[in-house]
Amino acid sequence: MEVQGSRKALLVLAKEYLAHEREALAIAESAGYAVAKVIRRAKAGRRLSDEYVRRLAEEAEAVGADTIIYYGYLEPSSIYRLEKASHKRVIDRVMVILEIFALHAGSKEAKLQIEMARLRHELPLIREYIRRAKMGEQVDFLGPGRYAFEAYERHVTSRIARIRRELEELKDRVAMQEAQRKEMGVVVVGIVGYASAGKTSLFNALTGESQRVGPEYFTTLFAKHKVVEVNGARLMFVDTVGFVRDVPPEIVESFYSTLQEAALSDVLIFVVDSSDPLDVVKEKVLSGLELLVRLNAIGKPLIFALNKIDLVSPDVTSSVSTAVKELASKFTDSFSIVPVSAKQAINLEALVSEVLRNARPRVAGKGLREGICAEARPQASKG
Repeated sequence: MEVQGSRKALLVLAKEYLAHEREALAIAESAGYAVAKVIRRAKAGRRLSDEYVRRLAEEAEAVGADTIIYYGYLEPSSIYRLEKASHKRVIDRVMVILEIFALHAGSKEAKLQIEMARLRHELPLIREYIRRAKMGEQVDFLGPGRYAFEAYERHVTSRIARIRRELEELKDRVAMQEAQRKEMGVVVVGIVGYASAGKTSLFNALTGESQRVGPEYFTTLFAKHKVVEVNGARLMFVDTVGFVRDVPPEIVESFYSTLQEAALSDVLIFVVDSSDPLDVVKEKVLSGLELLVRLNAIGKPLIFALNKIDLVSPDVTSSVSTAVKELASKFTDSFSIVPVSAKQAINLEALVSEVLRNARPRVAGKGLREGICAEARPQASKG
């Protein structure tokens, strides 16, 4: 396979992600890698055998890859052995996601979050290199030797502590800002959902903004805000970073001050891609609901916006609605469902009306800001 690109990668799918090859390819490409070949690992587990390490090293050399992306999770000793055998950089699923974050980071907060997540994830591997060096192995095949790794470990530990303090200050500042907004009568509406579901498209349609959208993962990295006047009511729509399947704990913690927007919202809009296969919809909705539980955000009014209904038939929309209702009812009684199309501006008036109905304190309103186009479609389904 002929591949163009400055960073060529061998993509290895862990067994638990064999059904998510399209997602893996999209994430690798969004991080700036040209995938030269895909290897599908049949055996489960985080440890690689010596034979499999040799095979991957040979495959990487054969396709001219400078990086091996293991789309899954490996124990530090397996990463070490694979880097030693291949003399290639090896990154796992967490690291490739963090590389995408780094490409889109704009604020100081986002950069600090990315740095801390990366350092925390690297620390076990650094310690594995040090352990191997103390056993007498040569660990300079990718650059620094033992003493450089030991110095870097001390730096990483100290840096993580400093970043944590700075993020705590930022988190307190966000909470104070949210309290001030509520005192001013602003209803905070968090837009959440899986990556590439159309959250930013919906945010743009509701606010008149023109934030960047695209098929790449994580085009929204840190929350964007816009206040919209709706017949005297002030709604602040917040576009948050997209969910991702099996969110690693270190990413959730490090991006707390971004994800905190969901916990601090008065109302949540959970955007669902109705054009996904039904089994994928179910998996993404379940994953998103579980994450909201971890963020202590599941108790507030929750509106499922079934997006992209212009791409599917009414029967498909009905099936998706039924599936979402069955899943949501296991987590909360306070939810409703509104089919919409952000791109075609379909049913947005019903969506905003549902936001106003659920807002606390409730705000009465009948109209929308000029520019939002409403069309007669099925109304909100109550949970």
